[in-house]
Amino acid sequence: DGGGGGGGGSGPSPTPPTPRPPPPKDEEEEDDGGDDIQEASAGSYTITQGSLVPSLKDTSTQIDGFEKASKLNWEFSKTYPWKVTNDVSYEGKSSLMSGLPPSSANVVVGKSLYSNMTLSLDNQDLIQAANKNGAVLSFQVKATEALSWPISAFMVTLNDKIVLSPSDVESSASLMWEENEWAEFSVVIDAGDSSSANYDIKFIHVANPLGLNKLPDVPAALKLYMDDVRLAPFTRKSDSLDMTTSGSNGAKWKELSGVFVASSESVNQQNGHADLTSIVYSKLGGRLKYELKTSTQGPFDDLAILFNGKLQDAQFGQSAEFEFVQMEIPRGKVVITFRHRKNPGQLSAGTLDKLGTTKTDGTNRVKNIACWLDR
Repeated sequence: DGGGGGGGGSGPSPTPPTPRPPPPKDEEEEDDGGDDIQEASAGSYTITQGSLVPSLKDTSTQIDGFEKASKLNWEFSKTYPWKVTNDVSYEGKSSLMSGLPPSSANVVVGKSLYSNMTLSLDNQDLIQAANKNGAVLSFQVKATEALSWPISAFMVTLNDKIVLSPSDVESSASLMWEENEWAEFSVVIDAGDSSSANYDIKFIHVANPLGLNKLPDVPAALKLYMDDVRLAPFTRKSDSLDMTTSGSNGAKWKELSGVFVASSESVNQQNGHADLTSIVYSKLGGRLKYELKTSTQGPFDDLAILFNGKLQDAQFGQSAEFEFVQMEIPRGKVVITFRHRKNPGQLSAGTLDKLGTTKTDGTNRVKNIACWLDR
């Protein structure tokens, strides 16, 4: 529901969004505006707005879906090894399942239990699936319920360095797993940042990671699944930032002379959304930049920005002109979603009626979307 593989996030924001008035003149960046979007600073390059397309081109290559004997170099721990299962899958019929006991009641107090597996890649693997400069490794993970530290944790290391921490996993995926959804994660393999041509990616699922003698009496996921392992090249300067649109009950964004437009009127129900989505793969992350003209009023409607299905910002107000906005984007695979939300708090019709009528027309207009990606 969040567009692409990044997952959902269509519920209300954790805190009510606030209007975003234009910044005072003395606080504006130099060279703000449309011209600024077209020129990247030294050490970065710009991916500029493309077209509205029916679907986004998938530049990734699946290197393992666990449907048949793998040709990759996998190594599994001798105790509690991961294994192929047909119980659940992201696509196809099979996935890998952690070898830990299925219930926290089976966890030995005072001792950590590990189910590890390591994927070893080399430069030739990167060249075949992506390019010699490196790649983004992505994979889908599903748990039977939210992970709960310190009962259980999942993490990933690259050449013994943590690249996906337990806190990153828990903050990104807990709500999705509670809703029985898969969560996509990604890690960056930087060929230019390694002293060796070999890359050992270790997937670690651990019960009682701190080796505590007493554990909290709360539900925690010990059944953990992984599927759809992919490699994708970094987004290039010559690529365009194409967008696709989808939404509730057929609601969509429209493109009018380079301006993307969404309205609450197109959401033919009391609450819903229209998504405008693109995907970038980056080595170091960068900045998302765009210009916004909004005529929305909370709590009736707003514009939410999501990265990989996770809410980053929500805005509403009445703009006289297009205003320049920018925000940091993380490294790896990022599914960028501009979500026009109608009644994001899912308030009842009676509650909305008590709030009176809006003085806005319920539209969001976005243009000059670009990503500055650090090299």
